[in-house]
Amino acid sequence: MWKWLLAVIVLGALGFATVVYVWNVSTLGVRHPVTARPALPKGDARRGRHLADITGCTDCHRGDLRGGLFADDGWLHGRYYASNLTRKAKQYSDADLERIVREGVRPDGRGVMAMPAMGFVRLTDEEMADIIAFVRAMPAGGDDQPDHFIGPLDQWDLWRVHGPKPAYAYVADERTKSPPDAGPEHATARHLAGIVCAECHGGDLQGNGWDSGAPDLRVVASYSAQQFERLLRTGVAADGKERGLMTHVARDRLHKLDDAEIAALYAYLTEVARRH
Repeated sequence: MWKWLLAVIVLGALGFATVVYVWNVSTLGVRHPVTARPALPKGDARRGRHLADITGCTDCHRGDLRGGLFADDGWLHGRYYASNLTRKAKQYSDADLERIVREGVRPDGRGVMAMPAMGFVRLTDEEMADIIAFVRAMPAGGDDQPDHFIGPLDQWDLWRVHGPKPAYAYVADERTKSPPDAGPEHATARHLAGIVCAECHGGDLQGNGWDSGAPDLRVVASYSAQQFERLLRTGVAADGKERGLMTHVARDRLHKLDDAEIAALYAYLTEVARRH
């Protein structure tokens, strides 16, 4: 009796896991409209390098853009790889690359799983052109990276729609958001926050972008200018402690912001906190 009951439970669990897996494969395989893109202006690879550094391209795809493993949470959760952009640049047109970055959609219409497209919806055409110019200026080499391995727990979270979701699932909502206006004197920093901070803090900077749990950036008002600079340079918060994801992002990319950019962000974010 107990053996039969155990067999039924095991078979039921396996059957349910199979349904979840097949559902997820079907969801991730959905084809989205591949819209035509207007031609971009001529880009500048030098400017593109700095943009790629501070927005995270060279964080995930490496400094040589040949990609690699960027998240390894073991077989229960998954292993996620950033693609080799030097090889993709040989296969994709400028429009293809732009569509992946801004929409999270591949040339064949499939969504990109781990590309934070919602963080790049506010890039200008000129910035997009500069980043593509930088990608194309890098020498091609290395191997294509493996496909993501989505482990059973991430498969479960994906099925519940509370865990990892394809990038395009966040894009439409992000396009409805804008960083708060703090006056014309802060317009440049407002845009910078929209392309550097929005991936984690949301397009309105109120927190929890990409379901990250990141706080509302009005918290910057509790920092001195020196503490804020230390946070972005070293990942150490005002209380002298590390802050998980923020510490990781600061050490991997935000420390590449120059002094003027950090000062401008601080002035803008503290003014936002004062006004709102």
